[in-house]
Order: sequence, then structure tokens, then C-alpha cells
Amino acid sequence: MHRRLVAPLPMRLPLWIASARRDRLLTWLVGLAALLLYGWTAAPGIITFYDDSLELQLVAPTFAIAHPTGYPLYTLLGGLWTRLLPIGTWAGRMNLWSALAAAGAIALLFDGARRLATDSAGRPNPWAGLAAALAFGLGPVWWGQATVAEVYALHNLLVAAILAATLGIDRLQGAAQTRRMALVALLFGLGLAHHRTIVLLIPGVALYLLWSVPRLGRPQRAWGLWFGALFAPLLLYLYLPLAAARGAYDLSGSYANTWAGFWNHVLARQYTAFFGENPLAAVYGPAEWLGLLRDQMGWLALGLAGLGLLRLVDRHARPARAWIAVALIALTNLGFVLAYRVPDPEVFLLPALLCAAIFVGGGVSLVARLASPRWPPWPARLGQAALVILLALGVGGRGPGVNRHANWGKHDAARLMAGVPFPPGSLILGIEGEMTAVRYMQAAEGLGRNVTPAPYNDPDARRAAVDAVLAAGRPVYLTRELPDLAERYSFSGEGPLVRVWPRGGVQFAPPRHPLDIALADGALRLAGYDARYSPVTAQPWLAVALDWQPQAPLASVFKVSFRLLDAAGAPLVWPDGRAAVEDRFPIHQMAPAPQWAVGDVVRDSQLLPVPPAQAAALDRLLIIVYDSTTVAEWGRAELPLPPYSPGKR
Repeated sequence: MHRRLVAPLPMRLPLWIASARRDRLLTWLVGLAALLLYGWTAAPGIITFYDDSLELQLVAPTFAIAHPTGYPLYTLLGGLWTRLLPIGTWAGRMNLWSALAAAGAIALLFDGARRLATDSAGRPNPWAGLAAALAFGLGPVWWGQATVAEVYALHNLLVAAILAATLGIDRLQGAAQTRRMALVALLFGLGLAHHRTIVLLIPGVALYLLWSVPRLGRPQRAWGLWFGALFAPLLLYLYLPLAAARGAYDLSGSYANTWAGFWNHVLARQYTAFFGENPLAAVYGPAEWLGLLRDQMGWLALGLAGLGLLRLVDRHARPARAWIAVALIALTNLGFVLAYRVPDPEVFLLPALLCAAIFVGGGVSLVARLASPRWPPWPARLGQAALVILLALGVGGRGPGVNRHANWGKHDAARLMAGVPFPPGSLILGIEGEMTAVRYMQAAEGLGRNVTPAPYNDPDARRAAVDAVLAAGRPVYLTRELPDLAERYSFSGEGPLVRVWPRGGVQFAPPRHPLDIALADGALRLAGYDARYSPVTAQPWLAVALDWQPQAPLASVFKVSFRLLDAAGAPLVWPDGRAAVEDRFPIHQMAPAPQWAVGDVVRDSQLLPVPPAQAAALDRLLIIVYDSTTVAEWGRAELPLPPYSPGKR
């Protein structure tokens, strides 16, 4: 047995103060490290067109209304954050807002786990806190949410805050305990003003409080304070009618500024259908769920979490009721995830994974306590440090980390779509996510001011809208292929879009580089081309316009292979070794080549990504025309390109 020197009380008090300062410093350092990691790997702009992220990147900076339930806490804090942070894009600032919230969650997780998983002497164990922070914080699901605008980083920050404020309340007395209860109530109220699944914490937290402080259930004057703290944050939902009154509706236009419309939005009644059959739901079996847990934490962390479950019956641990509360919260969230049928159940699993990470810390601490009677202190500490290092390295099959630091692809695609030189009064028709991207560029970067984006998810509705817009004499653009138009209209490529014209009415300026190249045994002619570099994107893109002219009816559909070459004729390559090659259909398959009128010139616009490190070496473009069915070559041509000149960044 190792003897421990016990200092007199006057000497122990300064030591306790120094220890408390050290613990606070460690918590801040862990949070700062998480912020640096998530902030560096956060996406710099738009990351996708087809989920809630893009909506939030537009709604928060403009103080508009998010989809049900409205998320007023997130919208207001995110909007203020974008005003206070004077760097980057709106979308990038919202991604950093997630990184900040996620870093706060990791700091609170570290602090809560180290205080709950005490060592053999009953002291908070920082190794257990680090183990919990690493097991949860480096998981790919959480890391992904920490680097893009989404609601789950803030939600789990509130989950971690409620756990940190609740566990240990039994050690407080009198006014201190009353104030702590008010804090817990306030955090629950903020959670309800953000994401309603915060109610899944109620069973575990309520059981712990009734166990730890039985008097809390008796009527008392403090109830007024606690209920006030709980319900005051719900006043944030008044933001919805106030925003609607100033004309800031939600992007889908579904919010009705009436009493019934308000409650339909806040209660999100349509989402209750996800507890039934949902054709878009991801259906996981036991093997898939186990694989998800492995990818998120790794076998080592899962094993330590299993060992940490012994804390539930460990008489040397802190009161078992705290561990039981954490386990009950995890099980409640897990049950919800299994019942809620959505395409992305893994994001709803995050609170359960956070609780599992606390048990990882408990497992690390238990290993040290079991070793302490046999070993001196230092080997036990080295053993804990070794486990923490192994967790940091992902030993045990944890999935890869997330790095979106240089991911400009979707943001550039939105800039190119909105950067087309639209005539005044133009309309662009596409699906909802694409139109949100155009709205974002209009509001955030001033692009596409002459065009009105009109979302039509249904192809038949989009086709009818084309007929109506052209009948009204307005220019109309499409983002994607739309069947059954080619026989009635003509088309021209405009960047990533296709403009629809009355039959035979296509108009455009002559090409800067006229050509007369025969292809397909003379059935097709390349009449000219234009080439320039995009002035609005963060990464280099080459805009090429090819003028095709059928000399005879074309029997089959053709494709074009675009190959970027340097002055020596060698292909440019991407950092992963892939050649800079893109195979595309003309005018985005809007009108198949066999339907082209003989003698008409069809302008085909293509946008080609250029490897940034080799952009200055780009000298020429090799195009190879081939039959899309038989892959038989119809001909090829090398087109000289202007020297690369980066545009506005």
C-alpha cells in the first residue's frame, strides 16, 4: 500500500484552489484544441445542395425562418455570429458556428467525464475526460456535423451542458442547489427552443434529481424561479411571427403567419409521420448498427465503454445513480433512433454516443483503479496515457476523420450557376436545393440579380413552367435534363445551365475562334469555340463553349472527352494521381443529337475543373468525340487555350 501525505486544512485549501484552476485550464485547453481541429477542417462554403445545411447557411445570416420547428435559438445565434465574424463566406461562417458549438460540447464532455470517473482517491480523473473527448470527438459522424452548418452540434452542446450541470447537484446545499436547479431548467428551456429531442434527457435527469435531492419534488417558492427559467427561452419562438411580419418567410413558403400556422410550424406535426413507414428511411440491421458504432468509436473505445458499465455496480465509484442516469439517457435516445425512420438516423444517435463516451472514460478510470493496489502511481498513469494515445490514433477500426478545409466544389458550382449573364427578367427552373443555392448567391455575393429562381421538384410542373414562361416572352434557364422538350424548343448552353429558346430562335455571338473540323465522317462539324477562366470561383474552372453543326442527320448520341494538356501534350493530373479528364454529353443531354436540325448551330457550354497546382501549366484542350453506345471514335481536335489568369477570389 502506498502512503499518502495528508496536509493540514490551511495548507489543503490553497492546494484545492490551485487544483480547481488547473482543472478549469485543462477544460479550456481541451475546448480550444477541439475548436482548432474543427475550425481548420470546416468547409469554407456551401457543402451540399440537398439537405438542411444550405438552407441554414442562408436563413441564419438573413434572419429568415428555418424549416419546422423554426430553430429560433440556432437562427438568432447563427445570424449574430455571421455579423460578428468578418471573414469568409456566409456559409463558411455558419460552418464555423458549428465548429464553435462542437468545441464547447467536447470541453463540457471532458469536464463531466473527468468529474464522474474519479480515480482511486476520489479525485477527478483527467485521463478519463480525455478518453471520453477523443472517443466521441473524433468520430466521423460527429466530426462531420462539427464542420458544416447543421443543428446537431448546438443540440449536443446543450446535452453536454445539461449533464454537466445536473450530475453532482447532490453535493450542493441551500441557495447553491437552488441556483443550479435554475440553470438546469434554463438549459432545458434553451434546448426546447432549439431541438425538441432534448426531451429525451428528461427520464434520466428526473430520476437522478429525485434520487439525489428528494425535496425538489415538494412544493416550494423556488418552483417559480425554476419554471420561469424553463419557459422564458420559449419566448424565442415569437421570432417566427415577428420575422414573418417583416417579410422574412421560410424558403419553401410553407409558414403561415396565423395562430394555426405558428403551431403547425413549431410542433412540426408533419414529422410525426416518420414514426411510421418512410420510403426514404435508412433501414439498418444489427450488423449495420454495430458497424456504425465501430466506425464512430472503434473497438477499443467500445470495449472500454463496456468495461465502464461496471461503474453501474461499482461500490467504490461515485454514486451509482449518476451512472444509471447517463445509461438511461443513452437508452432513451437509442430507442428513439430505432423508432424514428429517417434517411440519417446516425445524427440522432449522437447523444447516445456522447453518453457512451462517458462510459469510455469510466472504463479508463476503472483500469487505473484496478491496477493501483498492485502498481505504484506512475505506471498506472502511464497506462491511462497509453489508452488515451491509442484512442487518439483510432486503434480499433474507427472511421476516417473529416477534412472539408479545401472543399469548394459545391460553392463554386453555385457561383457558376448564379454567375451566368442573365438578361433582365430571366427565370431559372430547377429543384429546390439548386434554387436555394441561387438565392444564397443573390443574397450573399450579389450574383444573378437579373434572374428569379423558381423551384419545381416535379418534372411535369417544371415542363409546364417552361411553356408558360416562354409564352410570356421571358428568358428561361434549366439546371438539368428535362425530357420531352427537344422536339418543341431549341437550346444553348450557358455555363452549367441550358437556356430554352423558341424552336429555331437561338441567338448568340459568333465564336472567338472559328473552326471547320469535320467529325463522324463529315456528318458533324465543329464550327468554333470560346474558352475563358471563371472570374468568380475559388478554384480554377475552364469555361468552354463549342459550336456544333450537324451536316447530316446524326444516327446516335455522342459524348465528348475533355482532356487538359500542358505545352508538351502531357495530361494535367489531380493530387491523387487522376488525369484531368471529363466525359460529357453535349448541352447536358437536354436535346439528344439525333434531334438536332441539320445546318443549325448548337452552342454547347461546359465547365471543366482545373487542378489548382497545375493551372499555370494548362496550354491546350484535347477533345475526343465518340459514340456513347459503341464508344467508337468520331474524331478529335486540339484547341489552344489562353494563359491561365486567376479571377476574383
